[in-house]
Amino acid sequence: MGTFNLLALSQNFIDFAVEKIGSVNLNWIGKIISWLFEVFGGVYGGVILGVVVFTLCLKTIVLPLDIYSKVKTKKQSLIMEKMRPQMEKLQKQYANDKNIYSQKVMELQKQNGYSPLSACLPMIVSLVIFIVVMGAFSTYSNFAIITTYNNMVEEYNASVEVYVSNDVNDADNKHFLVGENGSYKVDFGKFVEFYSTEKGFNAEQKAEFVESFNNSKEADKFIKVSEYVQINARRKAAEYYYENNKVNEFGWIGNVWYPDSMLNKVVPNYTKFKSSIARASNGLDTASYEESYNEVTYFLTHADPDNPDISEKKLPANTFNGYFVLIVLAIGLMFLQQFIMSRSQKAANELSSVDGSAAKTNKWIMIMMPIMYGVFSFFYSAAFSTYMIISTVYGLVSTLIINKIVSVRFDKKGGEVITKGTGAPKNRKRLK
Repeated sequence: MGTFNLLALSQNFIDFAVEKIGSVNLNWIGKIISWLFEVFGGVYGGVILGVVVFTLCLKTIVLPLDIYSKVKTKKQSLIMEKMRPQMEKLQKQYANDKNIYSQKVMELQKQNGYSPLSACLPMIVSLVIFIVVMGAFSTYSNFAIITTYNNMVEEYNASVEVYVSNDVNDADNKHFLVGENGSYKVDFGKFVEFYSTEKGFNAEQKAEFVESFNNSKEADKFIKVSEYVQINARRKAAEYYYENNKVNEFGWIGNVWYPDSMLNKVVPNYTKFKSSIARASNGLDTASYEESYNEVTYFLTHADPDNPDISEKKLPANTFNGYFVLIVLAIGLMFLQQFIMSRSQKAANELSSVDGSAAKTNKWIMIMMPIMYGVFSFFYSAAFSTYMIISTVYGLVSTLIINKIVSVRFDKKGGEVITKGTGAPKNRKRLK
């Protein structure tokens, strides 16, 4: 659909124009996400429900790898715990020689079937999946933001087209902008009829309006018509947004495609919006769309003159997009997950190094991972934050269940390990 720059009597009649932005290409993961959102589109909170379903499906698909990794990790931790007396003895014996200690520890671990690398591959695969999904959510967020804007542009332009006819002999009173080849004249008589009918004027009101309008200067008449067309176009764009974006359906979050943060508004300014354009449009000149964006979103941030309270009731201009709730949840749950993992690998952390440096490193990891999750939540969409939270909860529950099962089986088998030269029996049992 073309843009509008309507001319009348060789002078600018309407000097505003709105443009669509090229859409974003989705990869196969993005298309799955899009399909889920379409499936749940008619449900209150459908976007969040779609994220939850997507996360649960993805975690279930990779569950075998996850189980393998967690089982191996727990088994290695239990073996290390059984070796604790020998490890502590080596720590005291070689406290001043890290190299010898590391050598003896490797011999001890090999003898007892301990292999810290056995669980690494599935963890690497899980990390790759996380990065891929993060990219897919980021792309889809940009896709959703730009698609919404483009649809608002279509509504805006369609509203203007209602008044336009390319037939210079047009006799329909619905069209008061008549012309061709991009040059349009205003039929003020038709405008008066159209305006009076739409406003529902009675005979007295119509006569009063006609008199006032006809007594206006020519320039003022153009302004009146221009403002009428512009206001209705802005209103149509805003109505589309309200009807199709289920404002505040997530409670405290107005727009799930922006972060849950008081630093973001439900309807962001152009500076925030253009970052989405830049990421999605491969270097498109973002400056050229600022006027269009501000025009299309005008009644999302300003009061409608005919309905002065509508914007404040539906979407106040200063409404925050969130209150850091998802960010705090993401940090807290990741810290809890790291704490549980740290507790389950306590022996390995304390005994892997002669001076306890491994334990210190683990503490830093336990701090850094939640901070990283907080950063992701702060800069990425609320939808992606929801994915991280559901994924973490899923991981926590599965870890607790798997750790319990492995511990019970280990105890039933006796959990016996031996070390060479420590006087342990020759016939040893290894954890399988």
